[in-house]
Amino acid sequence: MKRFLCIVLALTAWTVRSYAGWTTSSLNFDGHVRSYMTYTPANYNPAVPASLIVVLHGLGGSMTDVAGVGISQIADTANIILLSPQALDFNSPLGLIESAWNSGIAVTVPGLGTIPVNPDIDDVGFVNAMMDIAQSTYSIRAGRVYVCGASMGGFLTQRLACESASRFAAVASVMGTYALALPPCNPGKMLPVAHFHGTADNVVSYNGELQYSGMTFPVGLSVDSLIRKWVVNDACAAEPVHENRPDVNGDGISSDHYLYSDAQGRSRVELFRVNGGMHAWYQNSNTGGELDYSLEIWKFFNKQYQYETTGIAGVNPSSVNIKVYPNPAGQRLFVSSDKTVNVSLSDISGKMIRYQDAVGKEGMDIATLAPGTYLVRLQSADGSTTVKKICKL
Repeated sequence: MKRFLCIVLALTAWTVRSYAGWTTSSLNFDGHVRSYMTYTPANYNPAVPASLIVVLHGLGGSMTDVAGVGISQIADTANIILLSPQALDFNSPLGLIESAWNSGIAVTVPGLGTIPVNPDIDDVGFVNAMMDIAQSTYSIRAGRVYVCGASMGGFLTQRLACESASRFAAVASVMGTYALALPPCNPGKMLPVAHFHGTADNVVSYNGELQYSGMTFPVGLSVDSLIRKWVVNDACAAEPVHENRPDVNGDGISSDHYLYSDAQGRSRVELFRVNGGMHAWYQNSNTGGELDYSLEIWKFFNKQYQYETTGIAGVNPSSVNIKVYPNPAGQRLFVSSDKTVNVSLSDISGKMIRYQDAVGKEGMDIATLAPGTYLVRLQSADGSTTVKKICKL
C-alpha cells in the first residue's frame, strides 16, 4: 500500500521550504556607492567556519539573479556564505549600458573605434573590498574562498583569477572567458579552474566572440584557448579524462566533461562543454536532472579542498560500488559506498532540495520531506556520477 502511495504522490506537486537568508548592504568604494547581497545559511554557526563564494551576474543583470540558480539551497546544506555584488551602469558612446562589469572587455565598433566597457570602474578592487568585509564579519574557513560568474560575470571571474589569485582557492566561469584586451594572465600560483559553455551560445560564442544584432565582435579567448592556458598554468596533463553525458530526456542537449589532472592525479582544470547549449545557466530543473551548473561548481570547489586536506586524488569510476537504502525510505537515507561520495537530492522535476558532503554513517535526514519520488545523485572524488530513484514514505 505504501509503495502504491509513493507512485501516486510522485504525480503531485508540493512546496519546498526555502530559507530567507539574503540581506542587502552597501559600501563606499573608489567614489561610488556599491551594493551587494549576502546570503547566510540557515545553519550558520560562527564556531564552525563557513566557505565563501562570490557569485557575479551577467551584463544587464542584477545581484538578485543569484536567487534563481539554486546555489542558496546548496549553501544551506554545505555551510556556505554567498556574496552577490551589483555592477554599475556604463555611459558608453553607444548609449547607456546597464549593469556592466569592468571585466576587461573592449569592443571595436566601426566608426567609433575600440570602446572599453566601464574602464574607470575598479570592480576587481570592489570585489576584494566586499570580501574583506565578509571575512571580518563571518567566520570563514581558510582555503575555502571561491568566485564564479556568468557571461560578463564569467569574464570578471577570469580577470579576478589572474589579478587576485591569492584570494581564491578555485574559480568557475560560465559563458565568459578571458578578455583579449587584458594583459597576458599571470596568476603567480596554481589555481583550479572550471569552465562551462554551450556550443550553440548565441551571445558569447564558443570562440569567445560577442554576437549582437547579426554582428560579431572578438572580445575573449576561445574556450579551447582558455582551457589550454589553465592546463599549462596548473601543470596538468594535456590529455584529459573524458566523461560523456548523453541526452537521455530528448531535449537535444548532451554534455562532455573533461578533467585535466596534475602529476598526483588531482583534477585541477575541468571543462563542461554543453553540446547544443545556449547562453543559459543550466540547472536540474531545465535539463531534467541531466546537468546542474551550481551543483557542479560546488562539487569542483569542494573537491579541491578535499585534495588539500586529505591528499586524495581521483579514483577509477568503475571501482565505485554504491548502494542507497532503504527504498522506500522514511526518516533517513543511507549510502553504502567503497569510496567517499557527495549526495544531492532532487524532486522528480529535477529541482535540487538537499545537498550533503560525504554522507557518513548517520545518513541524510529526510524526515521533513513530503512523500513522493526523488532523484539521488551521488558523485565520487573523480567526478563520476550515479543517479538513483527513491521513494519517500
